[in-house]
Amino acid sequence: MTPSRQVPGRQERARQRREEIITAAGEMFARSGYRGTSLADVAARAGITEPGLLHHFGNKAGLLLAVIERRDLDSEAFALELLGMEPSGRLRALPEFARRNKQRAGLAKLFTVLVAESLEPGSPGHEHFVDRYRSMRAIVAENIRSAQAAGLARPDVDPMAKAIEILATLDGLQTQWLLDPEAVDIVATVESYARTLERDLTCGLP
Repeated sequence: MTPSRQVPGRQERARQRREEIITAAGEMFARSGYRGTSLADVAARAGITEPGLLHHFGNKAGLLLAVIERRDLDSEAFALELLGMEPSGRLRALPEFARRNKQRAGLAKLFTVLVAESLEPGSPGHEHFVDRYRSMRAIVAENIRSAQAAGLARPDVDPMAKAIEILATLDGLQTQWLLDPEAVDIVATVESYARTLERDLTCGLP
């Protein structure tokens, strides 16, 4: 007797539809920006009516935040993975983040576009990205503090200042790669930066 296929319930179908809309919106935001993409565009791409889209997200800002939150899950999970590693292995793991972004260039582009469009305090994503960078700075600074406590990083390094530098460097390298991928090898460049950073943090240690 052939087992019958299980039909998804109403909640599961709604969840799947929501994910399809987020995927479509993310692709369109990455290509045309948040301001250059209308709800009607996203609805047509996702195969849903505009009222149906609004039923899931309320408004365009709600859709944007859903897209941002999905994009952030992976980077935040990786940062927490670093915290769970031995301090000596964290810098060597840094290029893995570049490899992940290279494999998902569309998500990397989406992040860069949305950050640029969220600089003004009144923009829908502004508070989210302010909070995100505060969180990421805190995680990176804690990585440096734990390395200092283990005797693996110079005690005179200011963890928060170094965290700001690291995030700024990684964001800048990613932007250059997205603009000119033929000229900028994001993985090799981050590997080189990780070696330079390790020398900087350990210079003078016994």
